[in-house]
Amino acid sequence: MRYVSLFINLALVSVAGTANAQESAGGDSSALKIRIVVIGSSTAAGAGAEPADSAWVNRYRAWLQAINPANEVLNLAMGGYSTYQLLPSSLFPPKYKPAPDSLRNISRAISLRPDAVIVNLPSNDAASGYSLEEQLANFDKIVKKAQSAGVPVWVCTTQPRNFSADKVLIQLLAQKALKETYSAQVIDVWEGLAEPNGLLDARYNSGDGIHLNNAGHALIFEQVKAMQIPEFLRRVPPRSWINRFWQWFRFY
Repeated sequence: MRYVSLFINLALVSVAGTANAQESAGGDSSALKIRIVVIGSSTAAGAGAEPADSAWVNRYRAWLQAINPANEVLNLAMGGYSTYQLLPSSLFPPKYKPAPDSLRNISRAISLRPDAVIVNLPSNDAASGYSLEEQLANFDKIVKKAQSAGVPVWVCTTQPRNFSADKVLIQLLAQKALKETYSAQVIDVWEGLAEPNGLLDARYNSGDGIHLNNAGHALIFEQVKAMQIPEFLRRVPPRSWINRFWQWFRFY
């Protein structure tokens, strides 16, 4: 009986949510309240930006809230993280690899009921010696977890870093593979930030050869903004309450 009651309550909430979404999405994107969750590492966490408002995630939040003050950007990023920490909580990593962080990974992001997720992992996989195949397999697991919950994902490419030549090659190969794999929903941060040799352009270097200064964060913000995520979400047909309930049921 308790589960029947839960089902009915969820159905009513979903019906109300669908009706509200249909009503608000009929006009321009300023009428649509959206929630975006960002997962990633130090760049998304704001490293190198001074003051904090200059970080790309905070710039993006301010821009979205200028469109609609009810818009939200929730930032779960943590410096030093790789694809392994962002894997779904249900997965067990290979020996000697980091375990998923259930407070900051894709599972946590989905639990916050976002309209979209942005993944920003610049270079820690290569720094840790993870192969290209490992990285791409982990990205695939992260993205598929979101897709199974009906949440669209935008993936940032790798980001230039003052690495040795072998790691620069891994970074460049990862950037190209991510662009090919995720196509229209990839945010290519490599091209604007890299020198021809694959190192971080000095104009965007905060001083350590790894993290971005304010100008670098501003460049990523512009690239994320150019993806027109609010407009994309406005064009997505509202899901029925049955669909919403089924995806909730499958996820939990």
